[in-house]
Amino acid sequence: MARMIPSVVSPEIKSTAERRIFDWFKTCKGTENWIVLHSLGIANHNRVIHGEIDFFVLAPGLGLFAIEVKGGRVSRKEGIWQFTNRYGETGRKNRGPFDQAWDGVHSIVRVIKSRLDNNHRHLNRLFFGIGVMFPDIEYTASGSDEEQWQIFDINDGSDVLGFIKRLSSGASKKYGERFHCPVAAESYMNVDDANYIANLLRGDFDRIVALGVLIKNAEKDIITLTEEQYRCIDQLEDNPRCLVRGGAGTGKTLIAVQEAIKAVANGEKVALFCYNKNLGRWFNHCLTDSFLRPEYAGTFHKFLMDTLAQNGISYLFPQDENSQQLFYRKTLPDLALNVLKNSVEKYDLLIIDEAQDLINEKYLDVLDAAVTGGLTRGRWRMFGDFSMQAIYAGSLNAETMFELMDERTSYIKFRLTINCRNTKQICEEICTVTGYVPSNDMWMKVDGPPVNYITFSDVKEGSQRLQQVIEDLMENDISSEKITILSPVKRENSVVSCIDKFKIADYKIEGNDTISFCTIQGFKGLENTVIILSDITTFSNEQLMYVALSRAVAGLYIIENNEAAKEYILLQQRRFLK
Repeated sequence: MARMIPSVVSPEIKSTAERRIFDWFKTCKGTENWIVLHSLGIANHNRVIHGEIDFFVLAPGLGLFAIEVKGGRVSRKEGIWQFTNRYGETGRKNRGPFDQAWDGVHSIVRVIKSRLDNNHRHLNRLFFGIGVMFPDIEYTASGSDEEQWQIFDINDGSDVLGFIKRLSSGASKKYGERFHCPVAAESYMNVDDANYIANLLRGDFDRIVALGVLIKNAEKDIITLTEEQYRCIDQLEDNPRCLVRGGAGTGKTLIAVQEAIKAVANGEKVALFCYNKNLGRWFNHCLTDSFLRPEYAGTFHKFLMDTLAQNGISYLFPQDENSQQLFYRKTLPDLALNVLKNSVEKYDLLIIDEAQDLINEKYLDVLDAAVTGGLTRGRWRMFGDFSMQAIYAGSLNAETMFELMDERTSYIKFRLTINCRNTKQICEEICTVTGYVPSNDMWMKVDGPPVNYITFSDVKEGSQRLQQVIEDLMENDISSEKITILSPVKRENSVVSCIDKFKIADYKIEGNDTISFCTIQGFKGLENTVIILSDITTFSNEQLMYVALSRAVAGLYIIENNEAAKEYILLQQRRFLK
């Protein structure tokens, strides 16, 4: 079975012919070392500003082949091609699919050659060819630009393996007739060459939405995944159960959302869980396409409440804070578990972000009852930072959580190590304050402005310092929605409550057009361009500070009192001594 990139067909692809052929490649035996890129975009196309190849096949030992697909009825009269789809709609083109395929493959090969590193110069002599697939009709070659061996039609059934072998044999014979010599052995790429070429090309089209509110109205940037994140996605594709570990900014939530979208596009019933309310709201803000939206996306506790409401089960919500904690950790999951155990409807796939806050016996029992096959034999993905962001885990540490999982089932682990959110300066500050020791390759080497520490003596001075930071940012043309103030205390207890010169709104996912405020705990899993930490009286809670510092993408300001300033000097000495 070939490795497909992307691994599912996008809902935007309306062609049933392309969908069938995608499945044929994906399920065909004997193609285990092949890589098939679907809908490969060509930014530097020979004839158009941006082109596309329906399928680009990397078959070790056989060659590279650009494949055009034409479903439905096809005809050619006086040089004009006509294509009629299943709705009876007819399109006409002067250029036929054979010309399109040749233009596409030459463009792609040119791109590949331009990007080769010194270890892959032998790929300058790649063996390549083209083919056209007419899966719905019988087609006989009749033009000067086509050969019968280049054609796949209804008589081939679903035999894509035989078709590619036929293309390789035909193209090799054609080469020999033209140049009076056989194709050189080194021109046929091997498995490593195919993986190298796929990695060169996949960044040109395999792009997903970045997590974060980075520009006005929460407009989402498009970013290219790191190679490490690609490897993680490949591991998830090959394994039914996987636990992904990674620090802040390594792309856990990014991959979790992408996994949910991919599974929904593949027709699966999916639940996407998190712990944090704001992150749950971000899920719903991000997943607006009804065709790509999971059956459930939001917080785990809201899922429990919804489950009870849908089954007509009422309960009393406690008023005092201690009783609420007991309610969320024991009463609520117990009530929901009784319902889920008797439910016939199960999810095909569970995706749990912020898993470090959701792994305990009670919650695992609920998850076990919610997925087909249970946690033992079912399909699930968990993403978490078990060392530095388990601020709601109570007495459970990472080792205990892994033991709980190991007792229930077998699964693979994958570790994300590369921070692709924060600047180098912010990453270094995280190390200083929290004592966190990353691997040598963890931080992205992106320079940014220095981290600023501003000291205050009392609440009045603290509010003045905060106001001055905001004024400086405004003078430097940093727009309001790119600034979030985080505090370890609620708004009424923060110096923010003393600011009246600027409009500072409580953080919300949609429509942020002003400076926003949120507690550090409430902002877990999110980010903004500039973060101002206010009301810092101590750095002793390392996990909380890790969450706080890592929310900043480019600019970070810490407004600390005198005691915290003294504490910071000791933290600097600790790092220096290490």
